[in-house]
Parts: sequence; C-alpha cells; structure tokens
Amino acid sequence: MSPNFSDNTNMDTIDFKKLSEQLRSELLRVNGWRKVVRTGSIAVYLFVFCWFMFVLFGGALVSYIGLENYMQFTQYIIPVFIGFIVVNFVFTRCMTNFQERESEAMQHIMSTLFPTVYFSASSQVDSRILRDSKLFSTSFSDPALAANTYGYIQFPHGEHSLHVADIGVSYGLLNKLQYNPVLGYFVMIYRFVLRPLFASRLDSSPHNFRGMFAWCKIDKRFKGNIIILPDHLEQKIGYLAKNIQGLKKRYSARLVQLEDQEFENYFAVYADDEVTARMILTPAVMRRITRLRETFGHDMMLSFNKGTFYYAGVMPDGFLCLRKRALDNEHLLEEIYNDINLACQVTDIL
Repeated sequence: MSPNFSDNTNMDTIDFKKLSEQLRSELLRVNGWRKVVRTGSIAVYLFVFCWFMFVLFGGALVSYIGLENYMQFTQYIIPVFIGFIVVNFVFTRCMTNFQERESEAMQHIMSTLFPTVYFSASSQVDSRILRDSKLFSTSFSDPALAANTYGYIQFPHGEHSLHVADIGVSYGLLNKLQYNPVLGYFVMIYRFVLRPLFASRLDSSPHNFRGMFAWCKIDKRFKGNIIILPDHLEQKIGYLAKNIQGLKKRYSARLVQLEDQEFENYFAVYADDEVTARMILTPAVMRRITRLRETFGHDMMLSFNKGTFYYAGVMPDGFLCLRKRALDNEHLLEEIYNDINLACQVTDIL
C-alpha cells in the first residue's frame, strides 16, 4: 500500500505549469547563486591545487630557477595567500546563501506538492538505520564509511510511517587512506579539490553513493536477512563487493538462485535462509521489482531485516534537491513529484 497523500497531491489535480510560474523568480535566484558558486569553486579549487603543488615541489623549483629567483618569487606568496583568504571567504558565504535559498525553495515546493507530509532539509539519518539495512556495510562503525543526509521526508504508511531520505555515503580505500599521514595528503587533493571541479553537485563529489534511501516497518514476519543487490556488484572490485563477502562470512548469507531470469538480469539475492527468501520474493514480487527497476532507470538495492524493509536508489544529482539541468525547466516540479511518488511506490511490491 502506497503512502496516503492528500487529495490535492493527486498528479491529475496539480497544475504544474501554474506552480512553476509562481516559483519562477525563486528558482531563478537559486540558479543564479548556483552559477556564482560554480564559478567561485573553480577559482578556489584551482588555487588550492596550485598551492599543494607548490608545497610538494617547491624544492625542485629552487633547483630549477635558482635560489635568487626563487626568493623573488616567494615575495608574492603572502599577498596572493591573503587574496585567496578573501576569495575563499566570499565563496563560503555564497555557498551558504545558495544552500539556504535551495533549502527554502525545496521547502516551498514540498509544502505545495505534499502539504501533509513532513519535510526537513537538516535532519540526519541515524547511522544505526543505515547499519541495519546492510546495504552499505556489515558494520557502520567501520571508519572507512561515512554518510550525510541532504533531505528527509516522512509519509503515513498504514499503521506505520515511510521514511525517505536523500543521502550521500562514502566508503572504500580512499576513506581509510585519508587518515594516512602521507597518502592522506593526496587523497584530500583528489577528493576535495579535483573531484568537485567535475562533479554535477559539489556536495555529491566526496561520495561513492548519492541518492534515495528509504525504510518502513512491514507486517510480514520473517527470520534472517535478505539482501538484493545489483547483479554487477558481485564482480565489482570495491567496498560493496567486500561487503558481500562480509555478509557471507558474518551472517552466513549465501547467493539464492531464483527462477525469474529477467529479475536475475538486474539483481543478485543473498540470504541466510533460502526458504524465507523464496517466501518473500514470490514470482509476483520479483516481477514488480523488475518493473520498478526499469522505470527508475538506475541501480537499486533492497533488503529485509527484523521486520523492516529498506531500499536505496542511485541518483547522482541528488534526490530531495533542485537538479541543475531542471532549474530553468518548466517540468522541474513534475520531475520532483514523479521521483518522490516513485520512491513511495516501492512499498507496493510487497
């Protein structure tokens, strides 16, 4: 059963074009701040990169241009550094203004499209929930794993609530290496200087996963854990592949072969009790999951644990935020509505 929206959130009754016109000036301001932040980020990150290179290879520069020329060169360092501090201060203020304007615009959009739904741009998902989902780690205390929440909504769902969040999760070797006294220097350059230059969103650049994460209590009772992951992750070298091995070892989870070939083209199922997995993943449920994956168009992960259903979907441009490509698009509100509606429809597979 999908979450209960109020009557005026029915798509057929919403005039998206009219709402877009009402929000146009607000969205234009957000888009303007986004362009300012993007321009400022290029200047700041390029300066930081050049500074790192100067610190690393300053000795080689001395031998190349000579000590006398090097001393003349260094007299410009302090003025340039002061200039950078000023530029970075302005950039930080612009970034803060952009985030505040975007948050206000999303609050306005959510209150218009879903007036009875709780929305927060500042709430953080409890790490225990991410841990219990087993979609990202067998142990969320692992220092190689970190997460941020960029938006959160809560819907009534029968006798329970459906919780949906926009999260970013960082994991893997880079997270461990950034604490290394030597290699951490290069990791910081890559993760916080080079990657932001090419990322569609600055706040997404440090993450391996950015997208939708949701969970809700279900009435079905079952024992054990069931984890449904994109099929290609089994062959992928990285944190999730290691996580699969951890699941096998720690929870006695093993690969469950199912009879739906179309479903298995997209997903691999791991469970510590095959009977329970087959009881939950009936042919009808597998067909619905397959259709949902095709509609979503990106990788999805699902799990069942302790009477709770969890699912996550990859959305590189973010979920509960304003997409860059849609800010000047009259279909922005319709796109946001469809994404949230689709996230809520996942519970219909059961």
